[in-house]
Amino acid sequence: MSQSRYLLKKFTLIPNGTSLKEPYEVKAGFVSFDYFESIESPTISATYTFIDLDSVISRLGITGGEFVEIDIQDGDEDKFKITAKHNMMINSVKGVVQDGNKEIATLELISIETITNETARLNKKFTGNISQTVEEILTKDKKGIQTKKKLFKDESANSYSFIGNLKRPFDTIQWLCPKTQSPKSFGFLFYENLDGYHFKSIEGLFDQDAYRYQKTDRALIDDGKILENKLEQSNDIGMNCRMGMYANKTIYVDIENQEAEVIDFDLGQLKDLRKPAEAPKGFAKKPTRLMLRASDAGALQKGSIKDETEPQNSLAVYQNKSYIRNNLLFSQSFMMSIPVNTKLRVGELIDVKLPLKRDTQNPANRFGNDKTNDPSGIYLIAELRHTLSRLGNRKVAQTTVRLIRNVFTAPDKPVK
Repeated sequence: MSQSRYLLKKFTLIPNGTSLKEPYEVKAGFVSFDYFESIESPTISATYTFIDLDSVISRLGITGGEFVEIDIQDGDEDKFKITAKHNMMINSVKGVVQDGNKEIATLELISIETITNETARLNKKFTGNISQTVEEILTKDKKGIQTKKKLFKDESANSYSFIGNLKRPFDTIQWLCPKTQSPKSFGFLFYENLDGYHFKSIEGLFDQDAYRYQKTDRALIDDGKILENKLEQSNDIGMNCRMGMYANKTIYVDIENQEAEVIDFDLGQLKDLRKPAEAPKGFAKKPTRLMLRASDAGALQKGSIKDETEPQNSLAVYQNKSYIRNNLLFSQSFMMSIPVNTKLRVGELIDVKLPLKRDTQNPANRFGNDKTNDPSGIYLIAELRHTLSRLGNRKVAQTTVRLIRNVFTAPDKPVK
């Protein structure tokens, strides 16, 4: 996959009850295309800049609402397609510039579920396994999203009851993420990529095969080459203290029984941490954040009989671990530019190999490994951006990813 080997085969505007009455092809005026995914976002997005020789934007008054279909060929085989099932629509038209008898315009694209989320409000009680609740909110509940896109989910190990309280569906699902427990760990992530929606445990995401990329001056047959890289962020000790990442104290109030339980938690209770994630000396046992949580007796009630209640979970205990787990996950980030690869998705792993000056213990090892504290190792793709542009007859294409590190030690993963 070369930096310039791509072909825009299709970029079509599809009518959707707006001023556009028939499909309109705008690939001929292609200037640039920027596609974006993030594990912190429940929607994919993109921008497309093109030269409009027919002035269709102004002539028909296109301001948004139309759907789009896109087909990009990457190299010889790989294809990047946005079809009708992706429900990508024009959110806004920006930067329209008149230049003689033509216009230059930028289309901002989003998933239609983003708009649906603004009009939907959850108004009932949800109970049972959290993964099943997420699926219900996304696909089944008439007050939810009702998407037809595929949902990839890990099964949670715990149940949770709550009342919708007229909250937005996406906000509710993201609120549930730190409350969700996997069989061995804590914390889930909810996001959309080109394949569909994902409700995945952090533990499960780091249990995949990894793509390998390395920094080298030599030509690589498999194009697994890092063009540019930089460490974007390391631990922010002051912010970690404010968030209570090293140590915190929670007062958990049982309203019905008028009892309170004080739960102390510190980073030392999480095993197998890498050295960069360990608490600085003197911060390991002193709480830097005080939290207050209360039980919701109404949400736990299953029927009209008082004794028909769901069992109380140790919410404060596992939720504290979940918040800290999430903070640790985003505590280190790494930016990397590579030749365009439209097969990559956020939520996948990359095995980064950066050259070492010298490995005294193993002189034959020119790269680091995931068991040391050097920058090489297994990273999760947190953000992904495909940038394609054309300057005259010259094509430029590049994929940029923001990677976050697994701060817990793990066995080496197979490489794709």
